[in-house]
Amino acid sequence: MKRKIELYGRLRDAGFGAAVSVDVPQNATARQALSVLKSAFGEKASLLQGCALATGEEVLAAGDTLPSGRLALLPPVCGG
Repeated sequence: MKRKIELYGRLRDAGFGAAVSVDVPQNATARQALSVLKSAFGEKASLLQGCALATGEEVLAAGDTLPSGRLALLPPVCGG
C-alpha cells in the first residue's frame, strides 16, 4: 500500500522534499514503515536515527499499526 509521509527538519533539508511516498504492507507497524523508509533513504538512512512516526495527534510506538490519514516523520528535537 502506497503511503505519503511528510518530512520535517533535517529530513526535509536532506534533499527529499516535503514528503516521500513508500510502499508499506497493509496493517504495517511503525517499525516496519521505518524499515521501508531506511531502504528508501539509501545512503542517507543514518538520518533516521532517533526519528519517530507521528499522526496529527500522537507519536506512534514501534509496535503501533499505522493508522489511515496523515503520517509525519519527525527527527529528534534537541535543546532545552
